[in-house]
Amino acid sequence: MKNIILIALMLTTLTSYATKLTTTSPGENVTTVEFTNVKKGHLLSIKDASDITLYSEQVASSGTYTQYFDLTSLDNGNYNIELNKDSEILIKSFQVQNSVVTFFSEETFFKPVAALRSNQLFVSQLTTSEETLEISIYYNNELIHEEQLSSNRVLNRIFQLSQDKKGDYVAIMKTGDRTFYKSFSI
Repeated sequence: MKNIILIALMLTTLTSYATKLTTTSPGENVTTVEFTNVKKGHLLSIKDASDITLYSEQVASSGTYTQYFDLTSLDNGNYNIELNKDSEILIKSFQVQNSVVTFFSEETFFKPVAALRSNQLFVSQLTTSEETLEISIYYNNELIHEEQLSSNRVLNRIFQLSQDKKGDYVAIMKTGDRTFYKSFSI
């Protein structure tokens, strides 16, 4: 009985201590990162200039995402904080120089979207600059079509797929330095 009481007392103490830790205000070297209109499951990551992911987490709840990071401990250089949403990626770029963090740009990258309706594959992408979208369509692991779209702020294409070719398809869409995949079956 004494052991049970002792364990309960220790758990109560630990729980109250954990509550105190989560409600404290951020320290002097802490950077507050905030994004609005996030959904549960969106992916937040911190990447270095070589696009290596240093930190990654899935957003736990919808609404406003607020997180505190000590970015001053990073090596001198350029970094990005990215929020990977359903149809876009929000990018906040910053630099660390001698333990000083300076944010210098924010941009939105719109992902290409692919949707299948009947035997038609609709591919589109909203661009903010002169971007090129390379599309490769594979049927049962064999390349059946390649195309490059450019010169517009909205890149659109509809691909008519053969009703006779039932099976697995993959659309690979490359834009900038990013690649997106859409798998589907007919």
